[in-house]
Amino acid sequence: MRTKSHSLASRWTMTALALQFPSGRDNARRGFTRLFRDLINGFREARDISYRYQQLSHLSDAELAALKMRREDLPRIALRGRT
Repeated sequence: MRTKSHSLASRWTMTALALQFPSGRDNARRGFTRLFRDLINGFREARDISYRYQQLSHLSDAELAALKMRREDLPRIALRGRT
C-alpha cells in the first residue's frame, strides 16, 4: 500500500523551473540581462537587413531578373535573408 506522501511524489516531478524563487527576486537581474541582450540582437538584425537591402537595391533590373528577383520584392527578400 502506498503512503500519501509517496503518491504525491509520483504525480509531480521537480524540474529546474519549479526551483525558482517564489518571490521572483532573482528574475530582475535576469530580466535586465535578457532585455539588454535582445536589444543588442535586434540592432544587429536591423543592421543586417539594411545591409542586404542596400546591396540588392544597387543592382539593375536585369541583374535582379537574373537572380529571379523583382525590385518590389526587395524589402521582403532583405527581411527574410535571401540574397
